[in-house]
Amino acid sequence: MTASNRVKIDDFAVHYRVEGNGEPLILIHGLGGSSGWWIRNVAFLSRYFTVYTVDLPGFGAMRRCPAPFSVNGAVAWLRTLLDALKLEQVSLIGHSMGGLISAIFAAEYPDRLNRLVLAAPAITMPSTRIASYFLPLARETLRVEWSFWKILIWDTARAGFSTSLRAARDLLGYKMSHEFSRITTPCFLIWGELDPLVPPSLGRDLQRKIRGSELRVLKGAGHVLMYDHAEEFNAAVLEFLSEPAQAQAARGAR
Repeated sequence: MTASNRVKIDDFAVHYRVEGNGEPLILIHGLGGSSGWWIRNVAFLSRYFTVYTVDLPGFGAMRRCPAPFSVNGAVAWLRTLLDALKLEQVSLIGHSMGGLISAIFAAEYPDRLNRLVLAAPAITMPSTRIASYFLPLARETLRVEWSFWKILIWDTARAGFSTSLRAARDLLGYKMSHEFSRITTPCFLIWGELDPLVPPSLGRDLQRKIRGSELRVLKGAGHVLMYDHAEEFNAAVLEFLSEPAQAQAARGAR
C-alpha cells in the first residue's frame, strides 16, 4: 500500500510517497515531469524494494518551491532529502533530466549509493539549442499512449513555462566530463530504441565513459520507456538491481 508522507527541507514541506519493503530505491523524474511518470513501475518494484517517489523542486507538487530550479541545486537537494529521510544508502533510477541529476549525484556522493540506473539520461546532449528539440519532442508526444496524455498535460501545466524553460537551458548547457571517472557505483544504462530526444547512440558513448556500466536497448520503445514498455523496463531493472554485488564488481574491474 502506498503511503503519502511529508518532510520539511529548509522550512518547505516536501511531499513524497513510499511503498514496499526492502532496500530503499528512489525514482527521479525528468524535465516537465513528476512522480506520476512512474505509475507503471512502482507497484512492481515495491515487491522487492522500498520505493520512494518525489517531485523535483519546481515540478509537480513541488511547483511552489521558492528556490529556482538548477541541475546542481537539484543534486544538492537530493542529498538533503536523503538526510531528512535518514537514508544512508539508496539505489537511484533517474529518467532523462533525472538521469543527469542521478549521474552527477553518483559522482559527488558515491558513498550514498548502492546501484544506479540511468534511463535515457539527458547527458552530453547533441545540441544546446532548445529549438532543435521541438520536432523530436513532437514525434515523441504523438507516439506515446493516450493514457499518458493526461499525466503529461497536467504536469506541464503545473510546472509552467518559465520553470520548464529555465530547466531546459540548464540541462542542455550542462556538460559532464571529469564526473564520469568518479562514478564507481554499479551502473545500468537503459534506452528506448526509437528515442527521438535522447538517441541510443548516446548510450553507447556513455557506456564507454562509465567504467563497468551495462547498456540495454528496448526494442520499439521511445523516450518514456518506463511507461510505454513498462513490463520490459521493470524486468530489466529488477535483473540489474538484484544481481549479486560480486558479479557487478567483477564486470567493473574489466
